[in-house]
Amino acid sequence: MTQLLPTPLVSLTALNRTFSGGKRLLGKPRTMNAVSDVTLQIERGSVTGVVGESGCGKSTLARLALRLIEPTSGSVVFDGVDIRSLSPKTMRQMRRRMQMVFQDPYSAIDPRYRLQDALLEPFRLQGIKLTKLEAKAKVEELLPMVGLRPELARSFPHQLSGGQKQRACIARALALQPEFLVLDEPTASLDVSIQAQIIGLLERLKAELGLTYLFISHDLSLVRYFSDKIVVMYLGRVVELLPEPSALPRHPYTKALLDSTFEPDPKLRRTVTPAVGEIPSAFDLPQGCAYASRCPFAQDRCRIERPELEPRPEGSLRNVVGNIPLHAHPVACHFPLPLTSS
Repeated sequence: MTQLLPTPLVSLTALNRTFSGGKRLLGKPRTMNAVSDVTLQIERGSVTGVVGESGCGKSTLARLALRLIEPTSGSVVFDGVDIRSLSPKTMRQMRRRMQMVFQDPYSAIDPRYRLQDALLEPFRLQGIKLTKLEAKAKVEELLPMVGLRPELARSFPHQLSGGQKQRACIARALALQPEFLVLDEPTASLDVSIQAQIIGLLERLKAELGLTYLFISHDLSLVRYFSDKIVVMYLGRVVELLPEPSALPRHPYTKALLDSTFEPDPKLRRTVTPAVGEIPSAFDLPQGCAYASRCPFAQDRCRIERPELEPRPEGSLRNVVGNIPLHAHPVACHFPLPLTSS
């Protein structure tokens, strides 16, 4: 019996986005490749995590996926429709099916708005007219959905805690009943205990509403817990694609990210070896691998030839489908780490 592959809700193909650094006093204007040649499929009903250091292009990728900014080249297909080809009017209607939850809940809600006004803002922007009774019913439906009391509807943002504000932002994102949510570090500015509550809420909403998530974070341990597959980015490029959270890292950068995560149990803590060397300028990337200057395993080939993102099997692997071992997931490294427990 043929097993059907999961259907992608969002497909990003050869996506690129460059930014100009402006004209300098001497010399040509500089350009930065914020996202370079990213191809990614986000399966319906799944959580796709994107991890990497600050400045690696995660947030730019998130905005490209929603067409909040235009790509320099490449395509973004949502449910079979290339959204780059849509007119502004049609794109506005399409946005009802895709929403974003931002990192900072303190600036995501207009301080002049009561909570009920913030929750009803998506309807106003979409030109959907609600009667007073319909608006009241919608607010009373959304607040309990995210664990907030209906009495908070008339509160201003400064009267809410950080966790309550982020819950309100999630409720606002759900107002138009979207299918796809981009979560841009939704727990980064919250206490650890509140982070756990928000992740638990997102898990429940995904199960109840059948949502699809693109989850952006710099915390690999959190991404491994929450995601179905993990995209690792470095200076605008995908350097590794882990097909499942438990997959062993094969790129030295992914391994460094994993080793740097904090382990609460003192018996399980590791000795962290910090990465040495300078991070290349995003305006002047090297000819070869961008991580070569920090990689302890780099060789001459790494400095002159950029590695492609592709499966790189180990010769000893025997569990294969076709000619590709099951564990040979895509990695952009000439000399990937062996598939042994770390």
